[in-house]
Amino acid sequence: MSLIDKDNALNWVIKALDKNFLLEIKSYKRNRTIKIFKKGLYFQIVENGFWKENFQVKKEELRKILKKLIRREFPRSHKLWIFKAKGEFKL
Repeated sequence: MSLIDKDNALNWVIKALDKNFLLEIKSYKRNRTIKIFKKGLYFQIVENGFWKENFQVKKEELRKILKKLIRREFPRSHKLWIFKAKGEFKL
């Protein structure tokens, strides 16, 4: 569990996904989340906040979609919680 500046969160998440299978990004109040699960060549992204959507993207598309989702889900946040796990992925 880490509390990260929103400006640094995207780079931090991309680096952390090399070592972890599951990352969860939450707002400071922890009421909105973005879960990212590594599945072979693809990444499964589950957005649960203002919008509830699922995405399956390749690594090349990951940065673009995460940037969009972080801006959309956390527009007024300055800090984000990031949780790392190596366990099972549950929607």
